[in-house]
Amino acid sequence: MNVASTERRDFVAYPTNRVVGTVTDAAKAREAIGALLRAGFREDAIDLLQGETGLHRLDHTGAEHGFLAQFQRTVIRAFELDEFKHLTHHIEDIRAGRCVVMVLAKGQAQRSLAADILHQHGAQFVGFYGRWAWADLPPHRQEKPEDIPAAFARAWNAHDAEALASLFDEDAEFVNVTGICWHDRESIRKGHAEGGEPIFNRSTLAIDDMKVKLLAPNVALVHARMTCQCTPENETPTQPRTTIVSFVAHQLGERWLCAAAHNTGLSSEHIARA
Repeated sequence: MNVASTERRDFVAYPTNRVVGTVTDAAKAREAIGALLRAGFREDAIDLLQGETGLHRLDHTGAEHGFLAQFQRTVIRAFELDEFKHLTHHIEDIRAGRCVVMVLAKGQAQRSLAADILHQHGAQFVGFYGRWAWADLPPHRQEKPEDIPAAFARAWNAHDAEALASLFDEDAEFVNVTGICWHDRESIRKGHAEGGEPIFNRSTLAIDDMKVKLLAPNVALVHARMTCQCTPENETPTQPRTTIVSFVAHQLGERWLCAAAHNTGLSSEHIARA
């Protein structure tokens, strides 16, 4: 994988509008970058900092970085802002031989997607650096049945079949929009990763509406109305499709998982009446 950002040597005075996380394993860091690229992040929006080059880019002590860059970092340090503490943490991570991945993500949806991908690849200390503020981005957990559609959409939009399949029981059932039925977690993963869901890698999902009905204290039926926007490679986007995804969910410890899901496409007539 040719990630141009790993070759840059310019000083990062402050990682504005970036999601940043530490990945202990270099192979996992590369996998995370691959997932970010597949999710639509541009190569020049991703930085992998490791070793002496990475330390040079984050450590403010080098005189060659220039007055303005050092002044900006000195201001942050002088006021003992949390941002400096977090930057210091990442510098120490690089010194300890770990990898720091930075992703330019200006919108809320991009921030959430970048953080999810980093967490899925074992990242720690994941947060977002705003203009003058740092915000923790903890991993999403399905603590309520209504969290499941959002997690499903995030995995779909990241084109991450592994993350999508992890929402389901090992023996879960999934009926896709064409009527194909998958009978366990592995077949759900393969069905999405290997083309059983042909638009999985060329589309995005957005949640329009959701209804939750508790069947028991730890069992729920979740209906999520979603819009699927497909953009074939080198083509203009197609007409959005509306579907209803029905999840049968149950609570396992502190997390909710899916025992079954059914994806039903709506015709224009049904959409008009809905």
